[in-house]
Amino acid sequence: MTSKEIDEIALWTAKSIKETLAKSDRKLDDAGEDIIREYLAKDLRNWQRGEKVTLETSARLVKEILSQRYNETETLNEVLNALKILSSKFPLFVENNQRQRAAEAQRLAASMPAIKV
Repeated sequence: MTSKEIDEIALWTAKSIKETLAKSDRKLDDAGEDIIREYLAKDLRNWQRGEKVTLETSARLVKEILSQRYNETETLNEVLNALKILSSKFPLFVENNQRQRAAEAQRLAASMPAIKV
């Protein structure tokens, strides 16, 4: 993924969370949406750099972002709930994605003819 794609995914996801909360009569302000977007973008970039993604690393990232930005939002509870869910699900997403990539690579390797050197 490129930096632009990561930013677009993070923005789209944060907006989707805001819209979902609005449908259930809960509110997420713009600052809260931006905090969620920042978390997603940083976690995706870390993953793309090859850093190991675990519950601990995701939780550490949430803690780091919130320590700097918690006072910017008036909807801190909604932000905390969203970040808690995202940071707990992201490592499983990464694991499943890597498993699928490995299976695809294995399938391709098995179907390709041997090359003599």
